[in-house]
Amino acid sequence: MKTLALTSFIFSVALQAANSINVPMALPVSENVTVIQSKSDKELAWVDEQIQAILPARVGVSDGFINSLIDPIKYTHPVRLPSTLGAPVMQLLAPPKLRSLPAMPSIPKIVEEPLRLQALMNKSALVNGKWYKLNDSIRTYTVAEIKPSSILLTGKKGQPLILFLNKTNTNIKINTK
Repeated sequence: MKTLALTSFIFSVALQAANSINVPMALPVSENVTVIQSKSDKELAWVDEQIQAILPARVGVSDGFINSLIDPIKYTHPVRLPSTLGAPVMQLLAPPKLRSLPAMPSIPKIVEEPLRLQALMNKSALVNGKWYKLNDSIRTYTVAEIKPSSILLTGKKGQPLILFLNKTNTNIKINTK
């Protein structure tokens, strides 16, 4: 197939070249043309065989059996819809009520660890293992003031929350002399 396409391409280029210089060109004509199939054509022949193998009609359920089945959709009397067509339309019954499912177990609420002031140093506060400065946000609160032994937090609605240092560590002494 590729050789046929290549040959036709070469002839078309030759014809265009001959037409551009106005030289008549005669193409050889033979009565018997033999086309050699390439490997890809043989592969395509295999695909055709496989398609032919699945073409025969398959045996299935007869139309009579299908027509004898009971319609699973229940209808009430025909009702005329207010439309320009005015054709009677079957109205469907309401779907059956499903039984109620057992109650889902309640999802446990996430309990946050209470805020604990652990240390104060250089106008910074260590709260629950993280350092904060003035105007930093801690959950829904903002650090409003840092005092020597406590910090003042304000909530979104202005509610104050004061955190104190729980205990002092007497093992660490800092001399600033």
